[in-house]
This record gives sequence, structure tokens and C-alpha cells, in this order.
Amino acid sequence: MHEHDDDLTPAEREAFRALPRERDPGQLLEERTVRALSEHGFFSAREPRTRRFTLHPAWVAAAAAAFVAVFLGGFTVGQELANRRASAMVLELRKQDAAQAAAMVQQTGSAYVAALSALADYARDPHARGNELASAREVATNSLHAAASELVRLSPEEPLAAQILRGLDQAARRDSLTGNGVNEQRKVAWF
Repeated sequence: MHEHDDDLTPAEREAFRALPRERDPGQLLEERTVRALSEHGFFSAREPRTRRFTLHPAWVAAAAAAFVAVFLGGFTVGQELANRRASAMVLELRKQDAAQAAAMVQQTGSAYVAALSALADYARDPHARGNELASAREVATNSLHAAASELVRLSPEEPLAAQILRGLDQAARRDSLTGNGVNEQRKVAWF
């Protein structure tokens, strides 16, 4: 329209500008178009029915029960697996603790035997003091008694530890009756 605007009078130009830019084709055009497309097989003339999806309350209850069962089953299986893993870890830690304790007993026992050996060497020295030897002997005996008591506590069926305890108790009673100990009363050295 713009290139031929010079051929129009001002009144004609105003009339063109007043025309609507869009126009409603109306219901009749839509119906004719749908009928023509249907005749050519593009789609059916009837409107498609919309389906409504409804659930029966029994299905809803069954689905909820299944959800709860699956959730609880998963929770139970998860707990069982976690308990097994925790038990295995505790068992492994106990094994490590037992191995560490055994190594410590070995080290301490070796130190105890070395100390007794040094004490025996000192006892052979002519300058050794009798009261120091008696005190050291009592400490060594008390340590052996404590170790044997713990061994009996660890393994009550252990006959050697029970015999050591009986022998030490008999010796302690004999010493207290004869007065051979350093004091009438037993001294206990705690480590």
C-alpha cells in the first residue's frame, strides 16, 4: 500500500487507515474447514473423547500398603546390613586389641624377667644390702601374684596359674607366721 499512496486522495488514505487490521472469520469458516479436512481423511469429524483416569479406593489402599511394605523391608534390610558391618568392625577391633594386648604382655613379661635377672645378679654381689633384696623380692612376688591372678581371671581353667597362686599364698602365710618377711604385713606394689 505504501508505494501507491500517492495515487490516493487524503480521504481515501484515511479510509484505508480506519479499516481493521484483523477480522474474525466466524464459526462458519471453521466448520467448513473441519468438514473439508475430514473429507480428505486428515482427521475424524467427531471430537475425541477425553479419558478420565480414576482409581478405585481398594487400589489406592493396596498401593499404600505395598509402599509401606517396601519401605519397611528396605529399612529392615538396611539395618541388618549396618549391624553386620558394625559387628564385623567391632570384631576386627577386638582382634587388633587382643593382638596389641598380647604384644604388650610379651614386652612386659620380657622386662619382668630381665629385671628379675638383674636382681639375681645383684643378690650375688657381696655388697648387696639384705633389706633392699628382701623389698625387691617382695615386689617381684607381688607382681607375679597379680599376673597369675589376672591369668586365672582370663582363663579360669588354667591349672598352672592356679598352682602359682596357691604356692604364692602358701609362701605368704608361711612368711607371715615365721616372720621372714620384711614386715609382718604384706606390701603391695601397684603398677
